Amino acid sequence: MDDDTTGGNQVDATNSAFSDLYGQIKSLPVTVEAVSIEGKHIETEGQTFERTIIRVRGDDETGFGEDVTRPIEAHERLREEGLSLPTGEWTIGTFSDALDTDPVRLEQRVPRETPEHLRWAIESAVLDLALKQAGRTLAAVLDRVYEPMAFVVSPRLGDPPRTRPVNRFLEANPDTEFKIDVPDTPGDELLSALSDTGAIRVLDLKAQYDSNVGAPADPELYRRLFEAFPNALIEDPAVTDATRHVLEKHSDRISWDAPITSVESIQDLPWEPTVLNIKPCQSGRLKSLCRILDYAFQHDIELYGGGMFELDAGRAHSQAIASLFYPNSPNDLAPPVYHQYQADKSYPSSPLDPPAKLTGIGWYSR
Repeated sequence: MDDDTTGGNQVDATNSAFSDLYGQIKSLPVTVEAVSIEGKHIETEGQTFERTIIRVRGDDETGFGEDVTRPIEAHERLREEGLSLPTGEWTIGTFSDALDTDPVRLEQRVPRETPEHLRWAIESAVLDLALKQAGRTLAAVLDRVYEPMAFVVSPRLGDPPRTRPVNRFLEANPDTEFKIDVPDTPGDELLSALSDTGAIRVLDLKAQYDSNVGAPADPELYRRLFEAFPNALIEDPAVTDATRHVLEKHSDRISWDAPITSVESIQDLPWEPTVLNIKPCQSGRLKSLCRILDYAFQHDIELYGGGMFELDAGRAHSQAIASLFYPNSPNDLAPPVYHQYQADKSYPSSPLDPPAKLTGIGWYSR
């Protein structure tokens, strides 16, 4: 991997500052008085993305989180049934424990396919609230600095796939870099045109999802991608008897995303990874995310941030975490304005500077 994929904050990753991130957070006091939810959606390229914004209030402050569960029905059900949380005086650690025991597990009270997404929305909102009540930012608590965050753009190539979605962003800003989902039928002409841009940083094969999506597990396709995009990461390939020999040859350029939910999931990968895509919502619990970060820093694993088409606080929180821990990586965390291309829009350039006003987790306030 090139040196420039490692954030400035990550250079000293083996020092004691990373020995117990959760230990630096879990004792923060927080007063929880009420919770409310708000639906938010966007339509782009014939698809609707529904998200739920979580607001946790206490002591005249509000903490925000965002549930990025994919099925629209899950958000509709959540709005119909409502959301109740334990109230009173807590710490970050004891509140998380209460979600498991008061009165039954959160996952049982609000059943869904991906309960960890809602869990992260709640825990991040409560952390945001605790920090605001303390008058501190996440950076201050961790004794770190928010740095400008590099980002890539991940446009949908359409059906049939074409290069126009990439080219129009390059026309708006020639320095734009990209993360691309490899289509299920990637022709030579398309791959060649994408390679010629010199702007592709990550190619996502999406072969680690349970659903039948992503490019085929074809060793010849994998070989073509490694050769045509010599400076790109290849994310979430299918490791089969047919593809393993190709993948092992380029294992230092292989990144993992969908499988990464815990330290144990990292240890279960086919080989020791060199780079990982970090999506906080896939961890669910703040403690689990901190353990992943600690483990990665201790094992010299490079990191970059991943997005889940967040529309609100969830994107800002992931940007803040990337800013603190892996700011110079190809973070798939472009500002939400990039979700919909319009010729008359102004698109921020990478890197993205931290906001002038920093509160709570750091990159989001109302």
